[in-house]
Amino acid sequence: MNDKEVANRDFEAFKKDISWFIKPSTKVTFKSQDLRISEEFKQTFPALTELIASARVTFLEIDSISYILFAWDSDQGSICGWLNKLEEQDSHSCELITEHEVLLRNIGGIRESFNQPENSFSNNQNFMFIGSECSIGIGDWDDYYSMTCEEDGFKKIDYSNYVAFVYEANGALTLYDRATKRVFLFSHDHSFDIVEFIENQPKYTFHCFKNVVTFVDYVEELAKQWSRVLKK
Repeated sequence: MNDKEVANRDFEAFKKDISWFIKPSTKVTFKSQDLRISEEFKQTFPALTELIASARVTFLEIDSISYILFAWDSDQGSICGWLNKLEEQDSHSCELITEHEVLLRNIGGIRESFNQPENSFSNNQNFMFIGSECSIGIGDWDDYYSMTCEEDGFKKIDYSNYVAFVYEANGALTLYDRATKRVFLFSHDHSFDIVEFIENQPKYTFHCFKNVVTFVDYVEELAKQWSRVLKK
């Protein structure tokens, strides 16, 4: 099987699982390009580096937008992977921490993931890491958070320096503090067992992750979650 056939096989698996993404009018162009990972990336994200090194990598344009398709064979016999969007730094909507910039410069941010592992950070997300999609604060949850703090008698967290870098389909946000690089989940309603409530904060507002403290921890744990389900 040649490279073009492999690329098409991986892309077909993506289209089958994320069937709404590619429309009849969509123009798809496969590109001949090699992935180059910086030493800074390798040192910052060793688990992710190992995962990316094991991937089949396809560069492509979808309606003139640049992407990388990372694909792997799962231990269940399916093809799984990420469709990552590539962007120029000047498209980023806010200032990001250095580690986040390193991630985006090398592999982009995750637009879609397909045939993903159960209980992965990537499940049910609208996007992950994409610079132009990130935002400051908790978006439309300001009033809910203020009201909940007032009703429960808690002091509000100052989240004016928090960057939301993952948006879940149900409205939950994953954020980091640009000063400390600590990661939090803001969710009004969830059944996750990977987070816990924060002391002196209302329930179903800000949460911390179990076994994950910083942005780098979060990215590395995501890589480990995917690595565990790949065909050995």
